[in-house]
Amino acid sequence: MTDKSCKFQRELRLLCAKDFSQVFDKAVKVNNKAFTLLARKNDLNHPRLGLIVAKKNLKFAYQRNLVKRLIREEFRISQTQLAAYDLVILTRRDIAQMNKTDIIRFRNDLFDRFRKRCKHS
Repeated sequence: MTDKSCKFQRELRLLCAKDFSQVFDKAVKVNNKAFTLLARKNDLNHPRLGLIVAKKNLKFAYQRNLVKRLIREEFRISQTQLAAYDLVILTRRDIAQMNKTDIIRFRNDLFDRFRKRCKHS
């Protein structure tokens, strides 16, 4: 049975345009070949996640859904290690040529770099 705190519950998501806009206004930026992560401290005691996976970068719905599942999985697992930030993750054009293993590798790299950056600030 899974622990309730490790689920991707509604309060862990960025849902409205206002939430996304606040992150875009004054964001800490971390990127790699596959993703761009924008983050901004929030007033809550937990992180929240928003995803932007463009059709322009991934043509087929099954590709977009896979990428979203992989990102949510890492967020769900590592949410206790993330500070109280609102995160928006965008896909980059190069992701279209990557296989699942590459996407996972770049996803892990992105979260690792973000955690290191948060420790220094």
